Amino acid sequence: MAYRGRLVSSGLAAYLLSVSLVCVTAACSPAGSSSSAHSAASSSPAAAAPLTITSTLAGRTSLPHRIHWQATPSVPGADVSEVDFLIDGKVYWVEHNAPYFYGSDGNYLVTSFLTAGPHTFTVKVVTTTGRTASQTVTATVPVAPAPPAALAGTWWNFQRQGNPASGSPPTGYWRLVVSPAGWRIYDTAGTGDMLDVVYPAPGQLVFQTGMATGHPLYGTASQPGGLDLNGWCGNDPGTPVRYHWSVTAHGLSLHYEGGQPCAGFNGFMTSAWSRVR
Repeated sequence: MAYRGRLVSSGLAAYLLSVSLVCVTAACSPAGSSSSAHSAASSSPAAAAPLTITSTLAGRTSLPHRIHWQATPSVPGADVSEVDFLIDGKVYWVEHNAPYFYGSDGNYLVTSFLTAGPHTFTVKVVTTTGRTASQTVTATVPVAPAPPAALAGTWWNFQRQGNPASGSPPTGYWRLVVSPAGWRIYDTAGTGDMLDVVYPAPGQLVFQTGMATGHPLYGTASQPGGLDLNGWCGNDPGTPVRYHWSVTAHGLSLHYEGGQPCAGFNGFMTSAWSRVR
C-alpha cells in the first residue's frame, strides 16, 4: 500500500512538471486559457443573450377603442425574421421590418371588431436563426358604440366612371354595411375595406381612414388572418376626414366638411347611396 501511494505521488509530480514545461514553452497561463474558453462560449449560440419581446399593450388590463400596438424585440432588426401579432391565438398581422407595428407603420389596433370582454393579445418574434419568444397580454375591450339608427344597415352604390389607376373605384356595384364594428365597404368582387368611424355630434361623422381594424373579411397569402385595411390610403394612418350625413326615405348623402381624404375617396363616399331593402 505504501509503495502504491508513492508511485501515485511520483506520477503526479511528473505530470505537474510536464504541464509546467508546456506552459512555459507555449507562454500560456491559466488566465489566458480561461479567457479563450470564455470567448468561445460567448460566440456560441448557447451563450447568446436571452431573447425577449414586449409591446405597448404590456401592463394594460383594458384597451380603448383604438390604440397603437407596437412590438419591440430585444435583438437588432438584422436578427429578426418576423414579428407576429396574434389575437386570441390567431395571427392577424405579420411584420418583417422595424418598427414593428400592427397594421403597418404608425397604424392602430381598432377593437370594435372584437366582442366586448377579455381577449389575449400576443406578440411573437422569430429570429433569422429560428429562435422565438413571445409576450401575451390579457385585456378587456369595450362595447363598440352603435351607429345612429338611421345609418345602420346595408347600402349600395353603382359607380359609373371608375378609374383604378387614379384611385377612383372600379365601375360596378359597391356595398356598404354600417354596424358597431365600423363601415365595411365591399367592392365589385365582394372584397374591400373596413373603416373606423366615430360620430362626434348629430349628423356628423369622422372616417378614421387607413386604420387597421383586423376584421377578417378576406385573406391573402401575405395576411394569413385576412386583415382588412383601408386600401385608399395605401394602409397609411392618414388624416381623419369629416362629413355631414343625412338620410332620406331610401338614400344616404355625405357632404365633405374637412380633413385630407385619400385619392378617389371623397368622390366615392359623397356619391349616392341607396338602402338595400
